[in-house]
Amino acid sequence: MIGTLMQEIVALEDSLTQATRALDVDALDRIYADDIIMTSVLGEPCGKTVALDEARRGVAQRESAAAGGKPIMSSYDKEDLKVSAAGDAAVASYRFVVRIQADGIDINRRYRTTNVWMKRHGRWQIVAAHTGFVLSPKQAASLAAAPS
Repeated sequence: MIGTLMQEIVALEDSLTQATRALDVDALDRIYADDIIMTSVLGEPCGKTVALDEARRGVAQRESAAAGGKPIMSSYDKEDLKVSAAGDAAVASYRFVVRIQADGIDINRRYRTTNVWMKRHGRWQIVAAHTGFVLSPKQAASLAAAPS
């Protein structure tokens, strides 16, 4: 049973990955609970409305860039997915890499996210999420060497 539950959460995380890559606002709306508590990479709390608004802004930016003949190339890749699940709750943790290339932009950032999934009324949704930056070894070394 636990193995099946974990496979279900892995499949749900894959659906989240696809929705995030595509900036599929409708899919994200289904995946995120209405009362989700999120902590952004900057440490700020936010909810579902902010997350969906950010996705909508991303869609508008992609469309504007494409219309101007300067499309945005981006990727979103998950790695190191770990899942712990029991009953009607599960926790998924993974690292992801975001790459964005556009006119004058070249971004390559790594993050770690923890999602808390809950099954409510027969449907799994994310009820809490926390995302933080993952420092490169060079960044971590410079922080370790910095005077306190």
